[in-house]
Amino acid sequence: NGLAEMLKHFGWTRDEAIAFGDGGNDVAMLEYAGIGVAMGNAAPEVKAAAGRVTEDNEHAGVARVLKEILL
Repeated sequence: NGLAEMLKHFGWTRDEAIAFGDGGNDVAMLEYAGIGVAMGNAAPEVKAAAGRVTEDNEHAGVARVLKEILL
């Protein structure tokens, strides 16, 4: 719900959203976002819900995906 409300507030669509997560509470957000990314240390069910998996935070996982997508 939080992601949906933020997108609504800014006038963005789901397709314009990138979400990162590693816990079970992130599954719905990863499924909702246009690009759902599970961190390398995420549980198997989180990785399954995401469209892609990146490195963990200790290995610049978020930066790697953003660099790949935005550059």
